[in-house]
Amino acid sequence: MNNQRRIVERKLKAGQTMLLVSLPRNDLDLAQAALAGGAQCLKVHLNVHHHASGTHFGILEEEAPVLEKIVSLGVPVGIVPGGEEAMASRSDMERLAQMGIDFFDAYLHDMPPWMLELDTAMSRMLALSYRQRDSDFSLGPYASGCDMIEASIIEPDGYGQPLTSADLHLYEQITNHYPDLPVAVPTQRRIRPDQVAELTAIGVQGILIGAIVTGRQANTLEAATRRFRAALDAARQQYNDVGERRLC
Repeated sequence: MNNQRRIVERKLKAGQTMLLVSLPRNDLDLAQAALAGGAQCLKVHLNVHHHASGTHFGILEEEAPVLEKIVSLGVPVGIVPGGEEAMASRSDMERLAQMGIDFFDAYLHDMPPWMLELDTAMSRMLALSYRQRDSDFSLGPYASGCDMIEASIIEPDGYGQPLTSADLHLYEQITNHYPDLPVAVPTQRRIRPDQVAELTAIGVQGILIGAIVTGRQANTLEAATRRFRAALDAARQQYNDVGERRLC
């Protein structure tokens, strides 16, 4: 188990970009495939019927054995502790922290207030949704309890559709509104690896790929992760090259 915590938060706030992979199932083979493809963080789930992947994730007692194995792989692991139908309890959250989970991530409209007040070693990632569109995706009073943002703002009817210029504008709106909070964009849209540079150019620091672009099998997940990692590395190198030229 990795005893360090808040690794993702610290790296993103230090200006690094990262490739995060949301596993379509809490499965050790899928986790290993993601790492083989170059994932820098894994995301797992509890208490959720995941609409993007069509997969059900059980309660902590059911998922704990495989979660412990995934954490033991040595990369930071974030967790969605629940959704509209059910949410992890306080004791669940304490157990997840003891297990070595790096951060927890839930929609603002699902996360109970007590969860943001937990005294925990885990970072807090708040997921904005299309429901916050009318309020310009504001975190409101919860911004002070947030360490990172997931810009999960696409309406369910738009899952799997191509990325649009309007989407990029909304993501940029969020990165501009919260310059001190790292923003991760999930592949609710069918984002292509060659669009990663467009996302990082507007301030997105985390590319969070999931079932829509990875598929649900180990071989497709590894291949997709490899493509996105290469694209992210290329975008990072391009950014560094531009910086060097400006210094010359």
